[in-house]
Amino acid sequence: MRKPTRLPLFACLVALAFACAPTRIWTSTPSFVTAESGGYSAQFMPLTNDKNFIQQFRLLVTNRTAKELEIDWEATRYLFNGRPNGRFLFEGIDETNINNPPSDFVAAGESLMKVIAPVELLSIKPFRSSQYKGQPAFSAGPVPEGTNGIALVLKQNGEVFRVRLSVSVKVEVR
Repeated sequence: MRKPTRLPLFACLVALAFACAPTRIWTSTPSFVTAESGGYSAQFMPLTNDKNFIQQFRLLVTNRTAKELEIDWEATRYLFNGRPNGRFLFEGIDETNINNPPSDFVAAGESLMKVIAPVELLSIKPFRSSQYKGQPAFSAGPVPEGTNGIALVLKQNGEVFRVRLSVSVKVEVR
């Protein structure tokens, strides 16, 4: 007579373990932050992209002047716990220009919105994997718990404006 296999019992225990596993959820305080001056406004907001973790930020820059405003991405830095921690990754950046990102220009009276992610936290696609075919060479990884922000550098008419915006990110287990 054959003994009943333990495989169904093992499968049930594994499924139960995953069902009871805690979920980690990233939250931001405040949900966004804004800096304003007479000539511009900048808004910095964490994004979750339908996931439980924050991996990107939305930057909205509005030019309130009659002259073009430059966003200097080469000088702009990701801030972690108040210290510079590398540049940002965004659409249009690839392996050819990641070390020398082009500036963006905001026309007079216009706004520019860009989704950005810290380069230091990027995930690199496996070179030889066919599983990720058609996907970008790299993508954003989750931001760490702590103060996350941007040291934004704007230029106009030879003047340089430095704006620091940050939010506090917490990881909660539910």
